Amino acid sequence: MSESACVLAALILFDGEAEITADAIKAITAAAGVEVEPYWPALFEKFLAGKDIGEMLSNVGSGAGAPAAAAAGGGGGAAAAAAEPEPEPEEEEEEED
Repeated sequence: MSESACVLAALILFDGEAEITADAIKAITAAAGVEVEPYWPALFEKFLAGKDIGEMLSNVGSGAGAPAAAAAGGGGGAAAAAAEPEPEPEEEEEEED
């Protein structure tokens, strides 16, 4: 729950064009009444520093991160197998004599 709350807080800050800092994330989660582990806001601040969040959001469904995940050993074999659709069986026509 802590991680999700920090993600949403970071998105709120991004949408409001505010700087994404650990203190701002803490303030939003506290205002929402969500208790977060103390290390999450700082991790999010460090991770998102210098990143183009708009670009990250626009590439969510594009699959741009898929090769990187496979190269990093992120279970590429299973993901690749799941990504390939199974061929549909061909219907056989019955011959009438």
